[in-house]
Amino acid sequence: MPTRRTLLTTGLAAPAALALPALGPARAEAAPADGRLRVGLLPPDGPYPVGTTTLHLVDRSRPDPWVTTQPYRELAVTLTYPARPAHGHPRDGWLTPGWAADSTEVLKNMVPGGNVAAVDWAGARAHARVDAPVARPNGQPLPVLLCGLGHWASASMFRLMAEGLASRGYLVAMCEPTYETPVMFPGGRMVPHHPASNPAGDGNTEEFLAYLRRIYAARVADARFVLDGLAVLAAGGNPDAAGRALPDGLRRAPRVTRVGAFGGGVAAGLVALSLLGQEPRVTAAAMADATVTAPTAGPPVPMLPIVDSGVDGPVLVLRPQFPARGPDPLWERAWAGLRGWRRDLELVGGGEAWLTDLQWVLPQVRRGLGLPADTYVPTLGTVQPAEAVAAGRAYLAAFFDRHLRGRDGRLLDGPSRRHPAVRFVR
Repeated sequence: MPTRRTLLTTGLAAPAALALPALGPARAEAAPADGRLRVGLLPPDGPYPVGTTTLHLVDRSRPDPWVTTQPYRELAVTLTYPARPAHGHPRDGWLTPGWAADSTEVLKNMVPGGNVAAVDWAGARAHARVDAPVARPNGQPLPVLLCGLGHWASASMFRLMAEGLASRGYLVAMCEPTYETPVMFPGGRMVPHHPASNPAGDGNTEEFLAYLRRIYAARVADARFVLDGLAVLAAGGNPDAAGRALPDGLRRAPRVTRVGAFGGGVAAGLVALSLLGQEPRVTAAAMADATVTAPTAGPPVPMLPIVDSGVDGPVLVLRPQFPARGPDPLWERAWAGLRGWRRDLELVGGGEAWLTDLQWVLPQVRRGLGLPADTYVPTLGTVQPAEAVAAGRAYLAAFFDRHLRGRDGRLLDGPSRRHPAVRFVR
C-alpha cells in the first residue's frame, strides 16, 4: 500500500494546497545564524498591503471524516485580506504553525538525499501582517475566494496566490485538512497527522477511488462550512470557536453572496467545480489542473460525478503543459460539461505544482544547495518561476474580476505579450 509520502513524491498527490513589477531571479534571503539556507517569497503585486488571521471553526453538524469517534469537524482557517498599513504587526511565517512545527517531516522529500535540515523552512516569512486591520477598498465588502488544496497539503503552499489576490482586494480563505496533515490551532494546540487518513488500497483499486472521493467530499463540506463562518462575520458576528478577538474591520467585511473557488494541487480543481455545481453562493470556479480521471486499473472512471453532470457557471482552466500522469483520458468529457463561459489555457513548460509556492521556493533551494539544474523539473516543469507566478496571479485575478466584480480587463480575450508562457487552447 502506498504511503502518503510515496504518493506526494510520485505526483499522484503532488502538493499544489497569479502584470507584475519587474522581477529579478529568485534568490534566498540572508542565511540564518546556524548556516542553513533561508528562502523567501515574492511580495504581493497589487495596490494594497496584506493582512492575515486564523479562525478556529467547529462544525458540530457532522463527525470528523477521518476520526469518526469525534462527533464534530474542527478547522483552522487562514484568511488573507487587503489591510491598512500596520507595520506594528509582525509578518506571518510562510509555513502555517502546524507545518512549521514539523517542517523537516512534511517537507522531507523536497530535498534529494534527505538533506532537508539544510533549509530553514520555518524561518521563511510571508508578507501578510498578522491580525492587521482590514481595508475595504471603496468602502465595499470584500469578494471572497475559496482556495482548495491538494491531498495532504496546507495553506502554506498557497501564500503567493493568496497574498497576490488579497492585495487586489479579495478575501482569500484556506482551511487546513485536519488529521491529513499537522495542524496547530490558535492558542497553540497541535493536532498531528492521523493514520486514519492514510491511503486505502493501492493506486489502482476501487478501494483507493473510494478513499479519494472521501477526501473530496470532506473538502466540499469543509468549504461550505467555511462559507457559513464567513456569513457570520458578514452579519457582524464572531464565528471563532474560542471567541478570539478579531482584526479590526473584519466583521462585516466578507461578501458571501457571489463567491469564487479555485483549486491548486492534483484534482483540487474538481473540488472547485463541485462547489460551483453544489453551493449556490459559489458562482465562478478556476482550475489549475485538468485531472478528472480516477487512477484505476480498468477503463477510465470519473474521479467525481461533476465530470458527467457538468456545471452552468463560468470556469477558467489554466493547466500545466506537463501533468505528471500525461493527458487525462476524460478531460474532453469534462470540458463538454462546462456549459457556461469557459476558457481552456495551458501554461507552457508548467509542471504539476506550478500554482504552489514551491514554484518559487524550490529553485532557491536548488541553487542554494548546489543541486543539479534538472532536480525539480518533474514537479515544476521548465517554465521560469517569475513567469509562472505572474501568470497565476494575473489570470486568476482577471477571471474573478470579470465574473465577481463585473470588471473586464480583456486579458482573457486572447494571447498576451505580457504572459508568453500562457497558451490559449480554446
